[in-house]
Amino acid sequence: MPASPVPSAELPAAAHPVPAAPSARQQILDTTARLLETQGYHGTGLNQIIKESGAPRGSLYYYFPAGKEELAAEALLEQARRLAGHTRALLAQGQTPSAALELFFDGLIDYFASAHFCGGAPLAAVALETAAGSERLRAACAAAYALLATPFVELLLRAGFVPARAESLATLINAAVEGGVVLARARQSTEPLHQVRHELLALVAAAPVA
Repeated sequence: MPASPVPSAELPAAAHPVPAAPSARQQILDTTARLLETQGYHGTGLNQIIKESGAPRGSLYYYFPAGKEELAAEALLEQARRLAGHTRALLAQGQTPSAALELFFDGLIDYFASAHFCGGAPLAAVALETAAGSERLRAACAAAYALLATPFVELLLRAGFVPARAESLATLINAAVEGGVVLARARQSTEPLHQVRHELLALVAAAPVA
């Protein structure tokens, strides 16, 4: 007769899986993404990234031998992939495009308020600073914005919108969210985001699918 399984709570501590600590590369990317959002590209130095990430100094150039531009471009794309996944999961909970967008804006406004009006625009500072001076960072920002728009395109396609219309509306949503966050930061208020939500929900609800 097989032995009864031991309840998880009775297993020795070593038998419980322990979440893996972030790799040095991931620590560097996470720190860089956070600093780029709050300080911009030119305001963020490699020494600060190394210090705040806690990663060994030599690891930065090991993982990113081309230096700051390579690191910033990868950090932007990594952050965009992560946010796109979060947005996709959130939008999937809505029964209609309007309901899904309502959930998205609820989450964005709550996060923005809890972050004391400092978050919500992971690409804006770098895009404005570097688009004219660095082709690598311009391309990274463009690709990152496309990643952020994709969950909205998918949402609208599921609702029956033709591809061209879905992509156009997703671009509008992306631009309105980005602009709303910038205004909200300047005003230190979530009111611009509430206004953007109200107008976008009405627009999407009334929009023809073709």
